[in-house]
Amino acid sequence: MAEQRNYRVSQIDGKITWQVEELWDGGVVRGPYGTKDAAIHAEEKFATENKFFDSLVLQEAIEHKLNLAEAFTRDDDGNWTCTQACSLTIDQTELRFNEGLTFARGTPYMGVDIADWLEKNVKT
Repeated sequence: MAEQRNYRVSQIDGKITWQVEELWDGGVVRGPYGTKDAAIHAEEKFATENKFFDSLVLQEAIEHKLNLAEAFTRDDDGNWTCTQACSLTIDQTELRFNEGLTFARGTPYMGVDIADWLEKNVKT
């Protein structure tokens, strides 16, 4: 049996994107990938192409939990501004936000009133 090849996927610090870290001697770091599943799929495809899929083992998937109070700020007019790129799952849909986007209550973004949602979900 071939030697086990451990790897992990993790969110890139300060980003919403993911990377693959091969944990064996000579292993590399690859990315960015848009989602955890995309990173896993890419490593599985690479392992298949290089004929080591049977020895590939995912050790861990490290996700940095988003602190809404740090990722969005509210101004005195009730507008919310994204201060760090992130993604949120709202109503089973993943929405991605870039730093600097501002949301006003009553104005939908991808069909969701983000300002209203943040008012209800940010713990200050």
